[in-house]
Amino acid sequence: MVVNRVRHTAAFVMLGVVSALVLGGCSGGDSNGDGRGSFVRFRVSGSGTCLPLLRILSEEYSAAHENVEFVYLPGLHSGGGIRGVANDDLEIGSVSRELTAEEEQLGLAYFKLSDDGLVLAVHPSVEIEGLTTGQVREIYRGEHDNWQELGGNDMPITILDRNEDESAKIILRQYVLGPDLEVSSKAVNLFYEPDMVEGLENTPGAVGYFSLGLGLSEEIPVRHLRLDGVEATVENIEDGSYQMIRPLGVVVKTPIAPEIEDFIDWARGQEAAALMRSRGFAPSVSDG
Repeated sequence: MVVNRVRHTAAFVMLGVVSALVLGGCSGGDSNGDGRGSFVRFRVSGSGTCLPLLRILSEEYSAAHENVEFVYLPGLHSGGGIRGVANDDLEIGSVSRELTAEEEQLGLAYFKLSDDGLVLAVHPSVEIEGLTTGQVREIYRGEHDNWQELGGNDMPITILDRNEDESAKIILRQYVLGPDLEVSSKAVNLFYEPDMVEGLENTPGAVGYFSLGLGLSEEIPVRHLRLDGVEATVENIEDGSYQMIRPLGVVVKTPIAPEIEDFIDWARGQEAAALMRSRGFAPSVSDG
């Protein structure tokens, strides 16, 4: 049985403490007078869904820019990342949604980096290859107790779910569940995506949903399911055949510091696009 652990209950307090212990971002001596030869440190936090992508990008970027360091602070979800940038507690906020109209008034700039597939997945013990939209709805309503009822093996179904305000659940409702479906009271509600991944890995019979990019880049040992016969792949996201996706991006404060602008320009360029595609993310900029 999956137990939902309580994590980061004082995330903003922790962020303030860590920020106080870490030197401010974009700091250091300027060796050439234009601000780009100095040592800089970017504090990053926000959506846990987007952080794996940013870690992939920042590791590659830092390898070629020895004067740049990325410091990852406790995750605060998209809204916390946005507020962190607006309050000067962060240089980069990771987000898995676009800015709201209210957030656009905070003096921030949003840059989309990738489309990330939301993939339905099951524990490897479940012997099915895919589900229809209707079957997913039936499962989450609690209409099925055993995978045999859906053409699988004889194994009880454990439903893993996320909070309604999480981007993953919002996308699942938009593309599959619909706004009014009442999820079964037997579903295990998980607050963080790592909990969902752990549940899928360790709970025989479990079904849930999480980031395709995370699953592929980390080679998470679960079974990805086709949805209505369409496989969740980067290629199918890019050609539009797999549509259950969410945008991954960053927010920064304006006017944008030259060092941050350099990173964003690289992250939206061809080299980064090829890197993202190789790790399971569909880039927003073509590498062709």
